[in-house]
This record gives sequence, C-alpha cells and structure tokens, in this order.
Amino acid sequence: MGIRRKQVVIAGLIVASALGYLIVTGMRDTMVFYYTVSEVSSQRDTLGDVPLRVAGKVVAGTIQVSETDHLDRQFVIQEGGFQIPVTYHGITPDTLVDGADAVVEGKLSADGVFHATFVMAKCPSKYEGETDLSKYREAGVTARTQTSP
Repeated sequence: MGIRRKQVVIAGLIVASALGYLIVTGMRDTMVFYYTVSEVSSQRDTLGDVPLRVAGKVVAGTIQVSETDHLDRQFVIQEGGFQIPVTYHGITPDTLVDGADAVVEGKLSADGVFHATFVMAKCPSKYEGETDLSKYREAGVTARTQTSP
C-alpha cells in the first residue's frame, strides 16, 4: 500500500470517527424518554433531573391562566389513577382543554411539579369520521358503485 493510499484511509477513518462521535453525543443530548403519568409517579425518585415526555389526560377544571402573564399556565394531567401538576410558560394549543389527551415535555422537580418546555394536545374526538351509517340510510342516501368507462 502506498503512502498516499494510507493517508486517504487514515483521513477517512478520522472523518468517520468524528461523524460517529457527533451523532452519538447529539442523540444522547436530545433524547427524551416517554412515560405515562403512572410511571412517572411510581419512579419519581429514580428519574432525577432528566428530560421527560409524559402523556396523560388534562383534569377537568385545572387549567389556570395567570392574570399577570397570559403565557403562564398551570394544569394537572392524570392517568392510571395518578396525577401530576404541570406548569408551562408559552403558547398552548387551542385543543388543550378539559379532558384532552396531552403530552408534556420538560423536567420533574423535587416537589413533584412538572415544568414543561413543550405541550402537545391531541385533537378531540369530534374530528373523527362518522361511523354510524344508519343516519344516512334513514335519510335515503345509498352508496353507488362506479363502473369503468
């Protein structure tokens, strides 16, 4: 193997190693584990100060908006008989309402309050398609089959 070829192979190994290192460290720094409310409640002591993503339902009547800063919100999510209070500063989706499925991302503090940095809410079921065909039959609507020309 010539000296030029060895230099190219060594340079390629250095570049591949650097890219591998960047990929691994980038994934480790941005990886967020997904938990349910019951899992977070039962593992509260072992989770420490790590970023989490927690899913649950918004408890009815718990959404509070600050009088002084309308971006400050507090609400409670529940699942499996467990509840976690959540604080969030930012714009929340319009679908974040009582009973909505929500996913919050952030950190759980030592006092048990989840400080969210990101909030997602699932679209309510009213957007799901109608499956009861009897209403259409009663109205006289029938299905037609298409024939090929």
